[in-house]
Amino acid sequence: MNKFFETLAGYPYNKVMLIAAAVSGLYWYALYDDGSALDAQIIAVSQQLTEEETKKKDTDATLKQVREMQEKVGQLTAKYQEISRRLPADLFSIDINKAIDGFVKTAGVDLKAKKPGENIKKEVVEEVPVDVSLEGTYAQLAQFVYVVSTAERMSRVKNVVISEPAPGSKILRFEGQVVGYKLAPEKENLEKK
Repeated sequence: MNKFFETLAGYPYNKVMLIAAAVSGLYWYALYDDGSALDAQIIAVSQQLTEEETKKKDTDATLKQVREMQEKVGQLTAKYQEISRRLPADLFSIDINKAIDGFVKTAGVDLKAKKPGENIKKEVVEEVPVDVSLEGTYAQLAQFVYVVSTAERMSRVKNVVISEPAPGSKILRFEGQVVGYKLAPEKENLEKK
């Protein structure tokens, strides 16, 4: 290396400057990096980072929706199990008649008549009505309605008409329907039949 500098030192000053300018120009055009390539890479990486953050937010939102849906499905499953426990797949008028006998005995009312009605098919449930005629005090009739509405199997009282008692009597006449509910057959099964 010393020989190179000795040779260079032997050249006149203007020649050395010319060689330095040529080497500097060659370096400038061939090897020099002013950072623009690095700036372009930084911009590209920043854009990718922004896109990935957007994707992450979208993914987080989707995962949150999935968790919410799983929660809702769990809740619906629990509700369906409760409903299916309270709504049998098969329910006949005779089952409702037996239940009415129990309701009458619990409430202490006097059963005058009961007559099965025509089943009413709805989208999810099928109603099994039984027309009833009862007599009892207001408290007994209220107890009857309460016992029906709180029964293990879903049932309710509809179309209630209460007649005034005879003068001097506290006995009321109750006309209405006790309706039991069962799950309606699936549409697929109905279409196949």
